[in-house]
Amino acid sequence: MPDDSLKKKPPGGDDRNLVIVDDDFKNADAEDRLWLFWERNKSLIVQGTTAVVVAVLGLLMYEFVWKAGRREALQQDYIACLDEPARRAFATKHAGQPLAAVAMAEVADELKSAAKFAEAAKAFDEAARLAGLAGEAPVVKTLGARSRLEAALARIDGGDATGEAALITFAKDQTTPETWRGYAMLTLANLAVTKGDLPGATKWLNQMDKELRKDHVWREYKDSLIRSEPGLLNPVAVPAALPTGK
Repeated sequence: MPDDSLKKKPPGGDDRNLVIVDDDFKNADAEDRLWLFWERNKSLIVQGTTAVVVAVLGLLMYEFVWKAGRREALQQDYIACLDEPARRAFATKHAGQPLAAVAMAEVADELKSAAKFAEAAKAFDEAARLAGLAGEAPVVKTLGARSRLEAALARIDGGDATGEAALITFAKDQTTPETWRGYAMLTLANLAVTKGDLPGATKWLNQMDKELRKDHVWREYKDSLIRSEPGLLNPVAVPAALPTGK
């Protein structure tokens, strides 16, 4: 049940000032707060992100596989792909078709699930490229955006230094659907907190408030992050080094 205090009008229109810091976090250091945050919210976060991904892939399956009898031979060829080599071969053979991008995204998802992050990132790159060849239908563009996001996340998970830069570029891309941009911003805020960069984290949280709809899908997770790190309410700027002139 939502905290009743969240219904009160915030001073100056800043919703973040309404977030109440949990008692469990009051005396914990930064590392413990992050651990508590993850332990409390990992199920919700995983379920939330999985639900969004499944919804998008489900829509793609309906649009390109099950929808009334179009391109039946192509559909049957896709359905017959039962493993990674078959899906890769299908994607190569049918480049330019939306199902080619779907097949490669499935390959990438399986690689990521197996913690093969470098390979997964390359497969997601290929899925994004194939989506770009498959036209301008909204569902295809959504798959392309999701693939670009997952490529960046896979690189971050694999310790590739280029992953965060790619995620920042993605988060700033105004042509990207709000759901994916919001998740990118939330992830960047989490990464900043992990580094102890509270001003950097606050920048991304404020960006979410500024650019996303008020009821965006990641709002609950954003508020949970703020509860886990009280310093996000009023981040302290790092003072500039004093001059050492003689």
